[in-house]
Amino acid sequence: MFGAICSLHRAIVRSNDINLSEYGISSVQLHALVFIRIKSLHGEQVCQRDIERATGLRPSSVSSMLSNLQRGGFLTRTSPIDDARTKYIALTDKGVELCEKNRELMDKCDERICAALSSEEQHTFISLINKVLAYLGDDGK
Repeated sequence: MFGAICSLHRAIVRSNDINLSEYGISSVQLHALVFIRIKSLHGEQVCQRDIERATGLRPSSVSSMLSNLQRGGFLTRTSPIDDARTKYIALTDKGVELCEKNRELMDKCDERICAALSSEEQHTFISLINKVLAYLGDDGK
């Protein structure tokens, strides 16, 4: 069962990465951009450590990812005057635009998943996913 879930996850990520390829980013990078967008909409500043926690990636991986996103023009990193070690991350207009387009990209992925299932199967599938998530959320094991 676990292997099938992992295979499904990889297939969904691959499909999403195909949708994102025209933007030159991966689904993990989009996840980071959306995280930054949501936090900034709530008036919160984001630093690298926040993204590490949100994505579960190692600091070196997040640093590399942020550098690539910065080179791509999706975000900026700035240091406060009193702490050169901390870098606050903000989206550029290009980053905001991609986050807003995210809904369309998610809809494309949904369409591909739903095309494989009947309406009844879709309902059952969602119910089963929610049941497993609720169970795993109860004890985390």
